[in-house]
Amino acid sequence: MMTVLSVLKRHKASLSAILILLVFFAILASCSWIPGAIIPGGSAPIGPLVTADPNATSTATPFIPLLPTSTATALPTSTPTPLPSPTSENPWGDFPGPVEPSAIEIPRPMPRIDFPEDVVNIIILGSDYRPDRTGSRSDTIIVLSLDPGAGTATMISIPRDFYVYLPGWRVDRINTADPRGGPEMVRNTILYNLGIEIDYWVRVYFSGFVNAVDLLGGIYVYVGSYVEDQCGSTIYKYSPGLYAMDGYTALCYVRMRKMTSDFDRLRRQQEVVKALFNRVLNLDGLSRVPQLYDQFDSLAQTDMKLDDILPLVPLAATIASDSSRIQTYSINYDMVTMWRVPYSGASVLLPKWDAVKDMLQEAFGP
Repeated sequence: MMTVLSVLKRHKASLSAILILLVFFAILASCSWIPGAIIPGGSAPIGPLVTADPNATSTATPFIPLLPTSTATALPTSTPTPLPSPTSENPWGDFPGPVEPSAIEIPRPMPRIDFPEDVVNIIILGSDYRPDRTGSRSDTIIVLSLDPGAGTATMISIPRDFYVYLPGWRVDRINTADPRGGPEMVRNTILYNLGIEIDYWVRVYFSGFVNAVDLLGGIYVYVGSYVEDQCGSTIYKYSPGLYAMDGYTALCYVRMRKMTSDFDRLRRQQEVVKALFNRVLNLDGLSRVPQLYDQFDSLAQTDMKLDDILPLVPLAATIASDSSRIQTYSINYDMVTMWRVPYSGASVLLPKWDAVKDMLQEAFGP
C-alpha cells in the first residue's frame, strides 16, 4: 500500500477523490468472495473475454441509445398536487414546495432515520454524461451506508424510474434529480423519500468506467442468473457462472434492458461493481492502478476530502475479512406499482410506501 500511495503523491490534485474510490472499491469487493470468484493470486476465471461488437460504430465510448425524458413534455394545468392553506402546516415539512404541478399527489416526507454519529452515507451516481451531447441522467443510483462502529456496510440500489417528489420541483423520475439540481437535489430527494441523510456524493461516468475496466485488463463477473438481452446489434446470453469481460462488454451488461427489466439491471450493476472492486484488489490489478489514477478525471467526481475518508480505512479492512458484514438491498417489484403518466405516456414506478418502509426497517433497524 505504501508503494501505491507514494505513486499517488504525484497526483495531489485528485488524491482525495481517488482515495475515497479505493476504499469504496475495497468495501464492495469484500462481498464478492463467492464460490467461483477470483481470489488474489488465484487461477484465471472461466468464460471468454468478450470483445466489442464488430458491427458497432467506431466511437470512443459506446452507449445504448437513450429514450427522451419526460421533462420536455408540457404538464397539465390541473393537478392533484396538494397546496397548503394559509393556516395549515406545510405538508412538505422543512423541504421546499413544488414549483410545477405533479401528475400525482405529493406524499408527506419520510421520517428521518436516526443513524449513529459515526455512520457515513454516500450516494453513488452513475451518469450517462457525454461531452458530445447536452443533458445527462443518473441511470445508476446506489446509497452506500458505512457504519464504522458496527463494522458494517449497507448498499441500497434505487431504480431509475422510481417516481418520487423532487423537493423544490415536482414528482418525477428519481434519475432526473441530478441533472435538474445536482447533488444537492439528490440529497434532498433521498432524505425526503427515504429518510436517509446523505453526507457525500460520488458521480461515476460510464465513459470512464469503460477505460478503467480496460486498463485493469478486464474484470471477472459472477453472473447470478440467466440473462438474454441486446446491446447495439449484439444479443448477449449468460447462464449463471463466472465470465471475463472487457470494458465495452461490462458496460453493456450493466446497461442493457431491451429484453429484461430495470430490476434485473440493478442486480447486474451490483455484480459488476463487485467484480470491478475485486479486480482492483487482485495483485495484477494493483500493478495497473497508477494508470487508472491518470484517468480519474474522466472516471468520477466526489465532494469527499482526504480527512473524510481516512477514518473509514479500518472499516474496509474489517469488512474485507468478513463478507457477511455487508448487506445489499434494492427497491424491487414488490415495492412498486407500474404506472403510466397520463400527460406524457412515460412508464414509471409508483412506490408502495409500506413495503419501502419495511425494507428500510430491515436495513437500518428502528
